[in-house]
Amino acid sequence: MARNNKNQFGLIILGNSGVGKSFLANILLDREIFKHEFSARSVTHRTEFQEITFDDHHYAIFNIPGLIEADQTRVDINKREIDQAFTQRPNSLIIYVFGQQNGRIRDEDVVAFNAINAAYPLNIESLLLVVNGLPATRPKNYEGEVMLMLQDIIQVPIAAERVCFLNHIDRENSNERQALRKQLLSFIVELSPTEHVKAHDIRLKVEEVAMLKKQIEEMAKEFNANKVHFEDEIRQQQKRYDDLITHQKAETESYHRIIERQAEEAKEMRQSQEAQVQQMQQQLETMQQEHQRLRDEMATKTKAEAQAMQRALEASNQAQLALMNKMVEIQSRPPTVIEQSRGKSCFMAGTLVRMADGTDKSIEKIQVGDIVMGASNQPHVVMFLDVEQLEGRYLYGINDFPPFFTSEHVFLTSDGTMLAIEPQASENEEPSLIGL
Repeated sequence: MARNNKNQFGLIILGNSGVGKSFLANILLDREIFKHEFSARSVTHRTEFQEITFDDHHYAIFNIPGLIEADQTRVDINKREIDQAFTQRPNSLIIYVFGQQNGRIRDEDVVAFNAINAAYPLNIESLLLVVNGLPATRPKNYEGEVMLMLQDIIQVPIAAERVCFLNHIDRENSNERQALRKQLLSFIVELSPTEHVKAHDIRLKVEEVAMLKKQIEEMAKEFNANKVHFEDEIRQQQKRYDDLITHQKAETESYHRIIERQAEEAKEMRQSQEAQVQQMQQQLETMQQEHQRLRDEMATKTKAEAQAMQRALEASNQAQLALMNKMVEIQSRPPTVIEQSRGKSCFMAGTLVRMADGTDKSIEKIQVGDIVMGASNQPHVVMFLDVEQLEGRYLYGINDFPPFFTSEHVFLTSDGTMLAIEPQASENEEPSLIGL
């Protein structure tokens, strides 16, 4: 029986050879899955994907060969590989990666984009354009100028949240890799998967590439010659992009400030619990001393007095047992789950979240891009960090990726048992806690 692809989703990474598709796919997966290296020849020759299943949803990150090659046979094979990805996951997000030379978009990357876009009309709701490998220092209005030029030469409406400019990084530096991952995810989170329907075969002949590149080069020259006439538009585009980046950074900084405050609050809560247990321990010792005193005095008492003291000793035993149980309960108390009026659920600081690598991490230390374990022991990539204040306390929620923002999951490990908040079926239905 043929598989139904309607409820399967993909993230298809497109672009020519050498633009960094495999590297970015590995960055998103946070592990080395796809082969990548600096080479004059193509490294990826077949469509590759890493698939993860989430209940009825199937999600795959695709790494696809570049379209343009020097040999027509190779180009035709690459066309089929691209077709295969769209056939397997028509409902997808698309990342198209542009390479650049000294900041200038490569002509062949525009040619390849136009050929693919003509065959599979790309929807701006699900499309992210990435300009990769940029120097950290670049002209003041570089992003605004590139966005306006791309809009001119690929005939696709461009918005600041649909173009991601990635700096060249030290690939061995884990901090730089994580920063790049967070930046890329912050743009991906704004996308929504759409169905891509094939309009016609991808049409590209090797002998036409030089001519098509020349056309793009001429369009770029015309843009540069006339850009003095629309400098205001460039500045407006740049401002939109700068405002977007500022907003993203402000959200991150605000979140970290909340984390710091909540970490201090969690520390105070733990200290309060420790003080409470210590006070109970002292109370228990006093009770035990009184218990022993009564036992010692029983031998010198009359029968009636001894019977009364025996009843007192039994009550003392029960009180001590209740106090010890209370101490154990406080020491092993799991994080409190608080359900909010709008139907979402969050956890207090200290909640342990099971990571995909088998370790546990406190929820206030979870970051966008972390891979956590969820329902049916399936890995989820954290896309949102939801921190909200309720009744004077900060609460934490995490949203998963995928199945592409159609549901909310919150995860917790308590006493060795992992739990999850399942999404509500309707606005009037509360989420339910289930054990995994």
